[in-house]
Amino acid sequence: MFVVIAGSGRLGVGLAQAMSSRKDDVVVIDEGLTAGRLGENFDGVIVDGNPMDSEVLSLAGIGRADLFIAVTGDDNVNVFCAQSARTCFGVKEVLARIADSEKEAFYRKLGLGTVCPTITGINQVLEAVSRDRFSPIIAYVDPNMICVHPLEEWIGKKYSQIEISKGTKVTGLVRSGLFSRLYGKDAVRPDDTLLVSRK
Repeated sequence: MFVVIAGSGRLGVGLAQAMSSRKDDVVVIDEGLTAGRLGENFDGVIVDGNPMDSEVLSLAGIGRADLFIAVTGDDNVNVFCAQSARTCFGVKEVLARIADSEKEAFYRKLGLGTVCPTITGINQVLEAVSRDRFSPIIAYVDPNMICVHPLEEWIGKKYSQIEISKGTKVTGLVRSGLFSRLYGKDAVRPDDTLLVSRK
């Protein structure tokens, strides 16, 4: 795959190194960019220039790119570059890093491929905070208990609102491989496994 990356911050450099190690053809664009920034194992191409400049994008070979990724430190630059790659140069797959979650939601609804590190960070913190309520599964097999994957209509509902069948109840859940008892505010997630037992 031929990939053009705009931005050489930590995210841009990390992506370039990772994709280069996967044997993708990678071009990185940024102002003041030198080969030393990408490390000695990077075997792609670097272009020193402004990624908002169409001549710089052309020099980078964007017209034949399979994927364009804009990960500069400026949301507006990323949006501009991604839209330019898609509309002016015909790149089919584009991604823009947008830190402002409201702006990210707006452009995602318009069909732009987006990644929001703010939302990702929030989710990671919430997941880490909730881990203290969970413990590794240490249990015995009970023939009166079964594991059930949630139906689509259960997603987002509180566990107390779920009706399985007469004579059964949800008694716990497994999330990310860890067991937890139910709490009143818990809502069903798509990747949960419900522990159902007879009343």
